[in-house]
Amino acid sequence: MATDYQPIDCNFYDELEALATRKKQVYLQYFNDLRQLCQGPATFKTFFVRDHVEYAQLASGEEIRLDHIIRIDDQAAPGFGEYPDFRCGC
Repeated sequence: MATDYQPIDCNFYDELEALATRKKQVYLQYFNDLRQLCQGPATFKTFFVRDHVEYAQLASGEEIRLDHIIRIDDQAAPGFGEYPDFRCGC
């Protein structure tokens, strides 16, 4: 994955902030910095910028680049509409 940050859509950012405000637990799918798929339940806590890159901090303390988010619950993140839902249907 390119290391250059790709700013996210403003409307998507607003949705993320709303989730954090409501402390709503979601099913999150994203790529970590090693391009590994990560997924599971998560709650957004806050957002910040470091070195011109926007991050979300989860309630667990984990930090995720906003442009690495693939899907939240059943909604694909902007730019990831072609990616499948990686949840197991088990």
